Amino acid sequence: MRGNGFIRVAALALAVPAGTAPGAQNALAARAVEAAYRAFPDLAEVDVTLWRAGQRAAPASAPLLTLSVPAAARAHVARALGQGTYTRVWRAGAAPVALAPTRPAAPTSVFWRGSGPMRTVALTFDDAPHPLYTPLLLDLLRRAGVRATFFVIGRGAEHYPYFVQDLVRAGHLVGNHSYAHRPLRALPPAEVRRELARTSALLGALTSQPVTVFRPPGGGLSPAVRQAAAAQGLSTVMWSQNPGDYLGRTPGQLQRAFVQQLRPGQIVLLHDNVDATLQALPAMIRAAQAQGYAFETVDAMRPDAATLAGTARP
Repeated sequence: MRGNGFIRVAALALAVPAGTAPGAQNALAARAVEAAYRAFPDLAEVDVTLWRAGQRAAPASAPLLTLSVPAAARAHVARALGQGTYTRVWRAGAAPVALAPTRPAAPTSVFWRGSGPMRTVALTFDDAPHPLYTPLLLDLLRRAGVRATFFVIGRGAEHYPYFVQDLVRAGHLVGNHSYAHRPLRALPPAEVRRELARTSALLGALTSQPVTVFRPPGGGLSPAVRQAAAAQGLSTVMWSQNPGDYLGRTPGQLQRAFVQQLRPGQIVLLHDNVDATLQALPAMIRAAQAQGYAFETVDAMRPDAATLAGTARP
């Protein structure tokens, strides 16, 4: 269970025996949701992931079922699951998404920061979606009136599709962060292309929007990675500010690093699943707005093709 200073969310992971029927999975998930709300009546949302017993630690394992239940849906989720009408649910065996055809190369190949003199900055969150942190981040950004960019792992989008749709409905930009979050530089070019194509196809099907931006896991660029992205119409978005939220820094350290490095056009690297980021984000936003900065998604800050310096850093 986590909170963001305004709301609290619970995420439950449950193991079930192999061969558990879908109806029994539904009933177990609904009971878990109700138990969580009874224990903590102030929860804004309860998310459940069912795993086959002994499977969760296996590489690339997939859950059996995922479920998101905001407080407003608590009263009818059990009945809706039984009737097959509940929409914030995913189940193993869902039909795969066909791979999308490649598109012409994007005019902007790789960029590290936004262009122009305007006092704008882009918050970007890698590794979305997460069943505990994504709802809390969305709530904070909504309260602040800020749009951000989320680089989504395809496997997570597949298992938690409703969170990807939440991101788009809230006005945020969704980008490609590969399917399995593997180091792409170490993969054969054909496998890199498949990683990107599979993720873009998933995101396109979920959002009904073309995917235009990509960030390699770990920032790992190579000629093959750049070429695969450009061939699929993806601009590769890196970053010009890294507060280091994945390094175990405190919220105060993150806020100070953000403010000290704040410049027009900065693209800020953050992550979707870090406690300190949740705690620091409101103060970071307030500090930037106090200096006259506005927040944009990275597509609104793309450098003009005529002034792009290729893969040059800022």
